[in-house]
Amino acid sequence: MIMKRVKTGIAGLDRIIEGGFPEESSIILIGPPGCGKSTLSQQFLAQGIKDEEDVMYITLDTSPEEILETMKSFGWKVKNGFMKFIDAYSWRLGKIKGEHVLSSLENVNELNIEISDIIEKQKNSKSKRSVFDSISTLLLYANPSLAVKFIPVMIAKEKQGGYTNMLILEEGVHDEKTVTTLNYVTDGVIEFKMEGDKRFLRVSRMKGTKHKRDWMEFKVTENGIVMK
Repeated sequence: MIMKRVKTGIAGLDRIIEGGFPEESSIILIGPPGCGKSTLSQQFLAQGIKDEEDVMYITLDTSPEEILETMKSFGWKVKNGFMKFIDAYSWRLGKIKGEHVLSSLENVNELNIEISDIIEKQKNSKSKRSVFDSISTLLLYANPSLAVKFIPVMIAKEKQGGYTNMLILEEGVHDEKTVTTLNYVTDGVIEFKMEGDKRFLRVSRMKGTKHKRDWMEFKVTENGIVMK
């Protein structure tokens, strides 16, 4: 049986992972701040919107408005109706009004309810994508033990809902047990590093995919991430 693939939006990355991520897989992006993790995740969602797929963006580090402006600055079209945000950032600014805006991150139950609500609203879409940016911020604000238990539940729920899911993790701020647990409950890992002003990534692990583990240089251009 041929595994269905989901294009990442980056042709060079698709080439090294047999055409894209396995459909309904969960992929961790791990690396230092400013290395391109959020850009890759937004480009991944932009490709989904281009293909008229429903997408869900769970944002903990930036406002939805700023994310939309960033995506538009790369020339990616964000069509109304295809993209749903869960805003887990604006509560820090005292702004807790609006659709899918959390009152805090202390109670992962509230986040769970909002995810379930969007899954229900997007249930008729054949292919779906989601981004969680970032797991590190959830672990910072929520009870760490509850958050670690919540993550595999969320992943399973999104997988059942038909989502290909991307999760962002900051490097060097979590204990080894937490990172090992996240590796265990996900289907793939892409690592990032920076050397001077150069950026690199490598596919460390990807289920059902033959790939090299070499570090590959990429550039962030005015049109997004480009890899040879």
